[in-house]
Amino acid sequence: MKKGKIKTLDYGHHKKDLSLYVHIPFCDLICPYCDFNKYANVDHMIVDFTSALSAEIKSVSEKFKNYSIKSIFFGGGTPSYLDEYSLNNIYEQINSSYDIDPKVEFSIEVNPTDLNEKKLKLYESIGVNRISLGGQSFEDEILIKLGRNHNSKDLETSLNILQDSYIKNINLDLIFGVPDQTIEHWKKTLDKFLSYSLPHLSAYCLTFEPKTKYFRDLKLNKIISPPENLLVKMFNYNTKTLPKSNYEQYEISNWAQKSFKSKHNLRYWQMKNYRGFGPGASSHVEGTRTKNIRSLKSYIKVLMKEEITEDSFIQETNKNTFEDTMSEYIMLNLRLSDGISHQKFFQRFGYRFELRFENIISELKKASLFETNDKYSKLTNNGKLVSDEISRKLLQEIN
Repeated sequence: MKKGKIKTLDYGHHKKDLSLYVHIPFCDLICPYCDFNKYANVDHMIVDFTSALSAEIKSVSEKFKNYSIKSIFFGGGTPSYLDEYSLNNIYEQINSSYDIDPKVEFSIEVNPTDLNEKKLKLYESIGVNRISLGGQSFEDEILIKLGRNHNSKDLETSLNILQDSYIKNINLDLIFGVPDQTIEHWKKTLDKFLSYSLPHLSAYCLTFEPKTKYFRDLKLNKIISPPENLLVKMFNYNTKTLPKSNYEQYEISNWAQKSFKSKHNLRYWQMKNYRGFGPGASSHVEGTRTKNIRSLKSYIKVLMKEEITEDSFIQETNKNTFEDTMSEYIMLNLRLSDGISHQKFFQRFGYRFELRFENIISELKKASLFETNDKYSKLTNNGKLVSDEISRKLLQEIN
């Protein structure tokens, strides 16, 4: 089989859609704000991890023979940290085991210091058509605060390489709300982003997650959380500036030019089927959520056995109840710019959303956090800043 050419398996018609997420947990170093499942200084485990991951991918393929793969996303960790041999092996296992749509969106997360011409040739050879670059900031002072292993020059170099490459679908990750970050820092970073005319931006507000160094430092008063009014200014600068350059805010943290919305992430938010591979990876298939063993060492040990069953590497299994599904639907759809469709909500749950939550909606509208019309209910710009709190209020009415 020629590399870069997607192999499609013929299992007949009427296939269901499925997305694949592949978790690569290796990093060059651990960033102080990151709470994802990741490991540094364990390069000796990469070969066994690759074998274990390939075994998992193959072990469940028969279960999904009547599904067509619409998107593939390699996340982490740092997928670009992987060597050519490992990445090729993982790709070959996916390509030989699943029916991949010829128009699949194939994304990989890349660190600026990992990007070079050789890596791009590798990505092209396996069919990658979207790159998500973990830039985080164009300000060296902020990159140091974030504990990144690249500087602004590295980021600019990697962007120049990408823009001269075959890749046209490029996302840049940026973070605002970093301790000691000023509105001027953020304006410079966002304005620099705009100078590249990239088709997609993920602009995340930093959160202090438990089990991270930032969270511990916050509790010890070693760092100070930015004041809420500063976060509002930064968020409002996004909503004021980005639309002028034809970016649509299709999700609270995500902005895209026409035709460049992330298909993979939209499938998450729209509660479509996806299967996650790797340690700690989550899946959502036909209303059932599962989560893999989180420990890298345990994951490898289980999947290196001769006989593998799905139960052996699945740590959690939850079949969504009616209430679970409604809660998740509300929480995820409120993050989208379209909000909650009254018609779709009624068709799915048998309730009129605007009546089921009438009292809370009225309260939120008075506070200028929510807006409704005949067809949709959605957050205002002010509401997007406190989306988690609003979701919690609505979910309390369900449970």
